[in-house]
Amino acid sequence: MKATGTIEVKSWDEKTWDGRSYQEVEGRKLTEAHVQFTYAGDVSGVGSCRYLMYYGDDVAWTTAIEEVATDAGTLVLRHVGAYRSSVEAVIEVVDGTGKYLNARGAVTVDWAQDGSGTYTLEYEV
Repeated sequence: MKATGTIEVKSWDEKTWDGRSYQEVEGRKLTEAHVQFTYAGDVSGVGSCRYLMYYGDDVAWTTAIEEVATDAGTLVLRHVGAYRSSVEAVIEVVDGTGKYLNARGAVTVDWAQDGSGTYTLEYEV
């Protein structure tokens, strides 16, 4: 199955592992971000995501788990990626409930600078 639509960052709350704002700490650091996404289109709902990140000299490495809640059920996504001058990520569908029970597949997102983007979700149930 294939689904397409738009995605937008609804909120982003990121802190270092010791609780400080990530913007207060210079250089290398470990952070956790609680992020909410809004999905519209073939899959419509809210994604709740937890990122763990490591900021190196010129790259931020990321890993995350996200649950996308829709009227038809939930999708569970696993993110692995990096941010240099743009987002580089592999996003896997690892499970789901309702219509998406036992879903497996992949998501690609084309992000704009303003935190909005378009997604393509390909999955099997």
